[in-house]
Formats: sequence, structure tokens, C-alpha cells
Amino acid sequence: MEDVVIVSAVRTPIGAYLGGLSDLPAYRLGALVLNEAVKRAKVDPATVDDVIIGQSYQNGESVNIARMALLAADWPVETTGITLDRRCCSGLDAICFATMKILCGYADIAVAGGIESMSRAELYIPGEYVKKGLGGKVDPKFGFMPRGHGALPMWGLPLFDRIQRARVMSQPIERFGELNSMMSWAEIAAKEEGITREAADRWSLRSQQKACGAIQAGRFKGEIVPVEIPGKKGQTTIVDTDEPPRPDASMDKLSKLRAVYPDGICTAGNSSTENDGAAAIVLMTRSKAADMGLTPLATVTSFGVAGADPTLTYPAVPAAVNKALDKAGLTIDDMDLIEIQEAFAVQLLADAKLMGVSEEDMDHKVNVNGSGISLGHPIGATGVMRMVTLLHEMNRSKVRYGLETICGGGGQGIAMVVERK
Repeated sequence: MEDVVIVSAVRTPIGAYLGGLSDLPAYRLGALVLNEAVKRAKVDPATVDDVIIGQSYQNGESVNIARMALLAADWPVETTGITLDRRCCSGLDAICFATMKILCGYADIAVAGGIESMSRAELYIPGEYVKKGLGGKVDPKFGFMPRGHGALPMWGLPLFDRIQRARVMSQPIERFGELNSMMSWAEIAAKEEGITREAADRWSLRSQQKACGAIQAGRFKGEIVPVEIPGKKGQTTIVDTDEPPRPDASMDKLSKLRAVYPDGICTAGNSSTENDGAAAIVLMTRSKAADMGLTPLATVTSFGVAGADPTLTYPAVPAAVNKALDKAGLTIDDMDLIEIQEAFAVQLLADAKLMGVSEEDMDHKVNVNGSGISLGHPIGATGVMRMVTLLHEMNRSKVRYGLETICGGGGQGIAMVVERK
């Protein structure tokens, strides 16, 4: 079976919640990275067999955002696109599905990506509250609306944030009970694995320092596509730097933050943030890359997906990592760089412990340019965001193996091993 290789990898800067990217529709962010990814790979969009995108906040303005983004990028209407949702795992899963499609012979060239605008996620009214009385008549703005559809005033009707209405963890309440936030299982992880508040805060400070150091050194410049934000009177603003990192972070400031739960460990300072952004990579067979004169960034060696009790979730990460490593015939010690998404500092520390990462490797191999606590976590885009950074760091550092892993709502984990050959 022929190798699947990655020939380009780009991302937008990561926008703060309600920050610099929040005025731009998510599919526009996607269009930007799609065009830049194929441009760098010298690939004609007409030759792309499929576009596979991860997104968790699949909002009304961009249903099937893969198709929306490629059309907004002015790609041929014949080019197909599909959007996946495995919660936080979605972006990395898009890379897995693109790889499988190429391995199965159903694509020569595929683009995988992740897109998310958490700032633009809608407040909405669930259909069970209102649909029975809607429609069946001509609406003055939208024309005739079938029964059960239509525009409606919002007075006196319940409004919900999507992430809460989605039950956060994607688990049936009647089986697992109500989990009001992802943080609830992070607190369990801290207790089960003996993670202290000081350890969580110390890792969070390291994350901030690593991300700020990478920005100051210009290490992200080669992977970031600047975003032009239209303004008033024809003026534009350029966003070209990740917004979330906090250069003023300190142990003193982190230690003074109040825990969210009584007697808890998780705070705003040692948890990831909600963010906006997009990323894309181009994949193809090794022979196709050779024919086109392209030098691969890396080869997709293996991947794995695992499930766990959604009230715990974090054990799914080491389980997915073990699947990926076993498939590759490798061990955690073989990995030169490791990206463990920081949903929460306690989750990262718990997962690293279960993965068997040594204390020395934690310092030298894990999240060397920061992660979710410092750079943010635009849910469905994060898996590709972190892969883009991992690939560029692997080539800058000239190392052989890289591993990325993420936990996801509903008790799932995903991991991928890539190799520079």
C-alpha cells in the first residue's frame, strides 16, 4: 500500500473569543486556508478529489462548511466537500478520513481541514418549543413557509447556547446524567490521577511562555495565513498573530484565580479558551508528490480512535495513542515531538501520565510551542491547527516522528503518528 504524504499545511492566526476574527463568517476563514494550502502545494483546485473538514459548531450560516468554503474560494462547482463532527477530535479526524480515502484508491489528492468560529455560534430556539405553531402561510419576508418552518419573534421564548443545549458531552442524560461542562470530568481526572492545583498552574504558565516565545521568535510566521478583516469606509484590518497568548502570565496571577467548582482545581487560567480559526493541509500519494516535484512535509504513519466513559473522557486519549503506536510498531519513547491538546492542564497531565511520557520528555517533547491553554481551542479546527504547527516544527527541528492526540466530548480520543522520511 502506497504512502500518503502531506505536502502543505497552513492555518489562520487563532482569534480570541469575540476578537479579531469574529466579524468574518467561518466559511470565509475556510476559503482563505483552502486557497493558500493548494497554492503552496502548486495544486490546481480542479484536481482535488474531495475536501473533508472538521467542525463542531455547524451553524445555520454554514451548513456543510466544507462545501461552503470551497465554493467561497471560487473552486470548481464539481469539487465535493463533506463536514465531519467528532467534537474536539473533528479536525484530526478529517485528516484520518482523507488519508483513508487516498489509501482506498478513491482519491489521488484530498484536502483536509478544520474550521470553527465559536464567537459566531448561534443562540437558538429548539424546535420542540415553537415549530408546531409555525408555517403554513406566506411570510412577508420569506414568502410561503411550509408548516413547521418560518421566521418568528423571540419574545418570551427560551434561548439556548449551542454548546449547552448539545449536552456538552454528547451523552444521553438518562444513562450518564447531566454534565454541565467539560470541566466536570477534568476535575475527576485531577482527583483520580493526583494532579494538584500547583502542578496545573505551573503547566499553564509553561504553555503561555512557550506560545509567547514562539510568537516572539517568529516560529509561526511560515504557517500562518494573514486574515484581512473588512472595516468601515473601505478600511481593512490585518490579523496575522495569534490573539490568545498572555505574555503577562505568572504563577502569582494564576494562583489567585478562583476555581470554577467548589474545592476544584480548574480555573480560567489553567483551562483552554473558546476561539476562532481555520486550517488546511493537502494530502496525496507519495508517487503523486514525486510526479509533481513536491517534497512532503511528512508521511501519515498511523492513527487511532478510542472511546471511554463520557463522564471521564480523558482515558480515551492514551487508548487512542496506544492504537496509533501499535499500528505503527512504535512506542511513546520513539516520538520526537508530542502534541497533547490542552483542554485543561489537569487533563493533559493525567493523559501524559497514562501515556507513559517521562518527566524529561514532558519538558523537551510535549507542546513545545504551547497549546490550548495559551493558543486557544477552536474546537473543530484545533486538530488541524496543532498538526500544522507540529509539521512545521518537525521540519524546523529536523526530527523523525511526531504524535498528535486530542480528547473530545462524548468520551472519545484520537491520535495520529506522522514521520519525516
